[in-house]
Amino acid sequence: MNKQGLLPSVFLSLVALAIVYALGSTFFTIELERIVERMIAPHLAASQRVAVMNRAIYAGIDGFIASNHLRVFGYLCFALMVLLSILGLIAGKGRLASLGSVGFILTIYAYFVLHMSFLAGLGVLTTLWAPFWGDFIKLGDIAYLPYVLLVYPFSLIGVDIRRPLAHTSVNLGLLIFILGVLTWFYARFQKKATADFWIYRFTRHPQYLGWIIWSYGLMLLVALRKDTGLQASNPGASLPWVVSTLIILCVALSEEIRMHREHSQEYMRYCNQAPFMLPLPRWFSRAISAPLKHTLRKDHPENGWDLAWTFFIYLGIVMALSLPFVLLDWPPGDGWMIWPF
Repeated sequence: MNKQGLLPSVFLSLVALAIVYALGSTFFTIELERIVERMIAPHLAASQRVAVMNRAIYAGIDGFIASNHLRVFGYLCFALMVLLSILGLIAGKGRLASLGSVGFILTIYAYFVLHMSFLAGLGVLTTLWAPFWGDFIKLGDIAYLPYVLLVYPFSLIGVDIRRPLAHTSVNLGLLIFILGVLTWFYARFQKKATADFWIYRFTRHPQYLGWIIWSYGLMLLVALRKDTGLQASNPGASLPWVVSTLIILCVALSEEIRMHREHSQEYMRYCNQAPFMLPLPRWFSRAISAPLKHTLRKDHPENGWDLAWTFFIYLGIVMALSLPFVLLDWPPGDGWMIWPF
């Protein structure tokens, strides 16, 4: 087969793989939980061992933490995740920083599956955020703004798109992630230093974008739960998502620093053609980057210390913008799980 005949076949194969992997990952993330819980959990809940484990978890998180010294464990784990992320950014070790981000996402997933009997053991992951459970964990609630803008107009005509929106975010994120990975592999196959085709024409970091969109849907699913097993109220998991997302964005920026250093002219041309994450209006992009330019006096971070500073700048901004949600106790009542219905 000649080269001209090979490329279309490879392209179709990669597209098919992307669809298969996206559907398979979506099944694992969403459908597996629902099906397994319905088929298996009732039988496991009947066993004495699982019942005792569930009572230990649901009996009261404060007593459970105090009796097992888990509050100290939670603070130490939280500090470790932040330390891994910051050291990774300063040292230019993207994988190390990503490990810290994964740690925060694991706690979100733990909230997501905590009510399932056979997965109740994952509840130990929630000790990372249990010491901060309550108003503090809501200091990332400005992240729900896109959700509010999409859900509220439909609620005015009595249409509830909350859960479909969360599932769509999960599915879309997984698809973007898989397409990004496959495109990157194909670029390596073609011996291209910079992947600048297919999905990379629309975003310079499709894998990270997919991760962010996927985890956003997971965050929404957590917020829509009526019972987290930790308290009667559910403050959601916005701050863990914000911290994880900021780490991922800083890892992407660290890769940009490396690419500018190793492939300066080629990568600069590519940056002028494709957006960093999303194709946003220029005025909006300038507004987002303004705090960084005013503090660092640079257009973009140039080293690890700049990245660490960037992380804390935007974390502070997000927490400040989220403070009105806490002070006004909004949304009222049971919070996001019933808003706006």
